[in-house]
Amino acid sequence: MNTTSTIKIKITNAADGYGVKISTPDRDAFAFAIDELKNVVPSSCRTYDPTKKFWTITDSSSLDDWIYELRRVYDVSADYDNEQPRRPPPPQSIASPFQTLHLLPNAPPEVVKAAYKALAKIHHPDARGNSAKMIEINLAYETLTQGR
Repeated sequence: MNTTSTIKIKITNAADGYGVKISTPDRDAFAFAIDELKNVVPSSCRTYDPTKKFWTITDSSSLDDWIYELRRVYDVSADYDNEQPRRPPPPQSIASPFQTLHLLPNAPPEVVKAAYKALAKIHHPDARGNSAKMIEINLAYETLTQGR
């Protein structure tokens, strides 16, 4: 971790996502922050307003992933205006938990567990996976293992 520079991030709730303002006296740290933002946050989920000099990020899990990546290299101070971004809420019901886990309806508990673990390795946010898909996988696994 580069302890000589601190990246300060001001995050505000905006109507269309989260407003993000980046500040640091170190030009290299600033350039790194922008490069990581462009690498981690999909272009469909970010816009830049040059007049206000801030980014708008519409996906909270991408925002979390970006801050995580910055913290691996720099000391990051993230200041949330109202409340911290939240992951998308879990779906209330899943049409077919077996489909979500790619299983047949007569799959034994050992196979259900193995399928869950395999999909979790792929879709877990710490492995740069999709957090919304991971929530769906968790809900499907919980549904299938209840009462066992």
